[in-house]
Amino acid sequence: MNNTIKIVFLFFFFTLCQSYAQWGFTADTKGRKISAIGEVTFNVHKQDTIVLHLSKSRKLGLDFAIEGEYFQRAEKYYVLFEIDERKIKVLSALPEKGKLRIVKLKDLISKEEYEMKDFLNILKRGSECVLTINTGVKVMQGVNTLAGSEKAINSVLRGNNP
Repeated sequence: MNNTIKIVFLFFFFTLCQSYAQWGFTADTKGRKISAIGEVTFNVHKQDTIVLHLSKSRKLGLDFAIEGEYFQRAEKYYVLFEIDERKIKVLSALPEKGKLRIVKLKDLISKEEYEMKDFLNILKRGSECVLTINTGVKVMQGVNTLAGSEKAINSVLRGNNP
């Protein structure tokens, strides 16, 4: 009986550890770019790695993108962020190979449209983000706990490196 409890505990521990991701911060003084990166984890192990990547550079300014091999230039994507009780849809984005640059978002409940800084304030204050990406043929859904997102996002927004 005692071994059964240990096995059940280990199963739930490893399941939960693989379901959530942390945020990190990087600074590249040579390239004059600072970034906050949060990995989105899927419950299917062979899924493409998707990361939320916020960066600030002299060349692009503030840039928020969803990155992964999944993204192609010719595709159209429906993207929904569920942050706590909010459902925020991407209104406009620029698809590139390996990246989807987010430009404008809209809260589906309040109908309010967000520029990037407004959305980032919501994102960093949330406890969990469920990301849904739909191409019309394939739907992917992943989770990010947003643990550490506030510090990483604030570091990029306030960063003086670029």
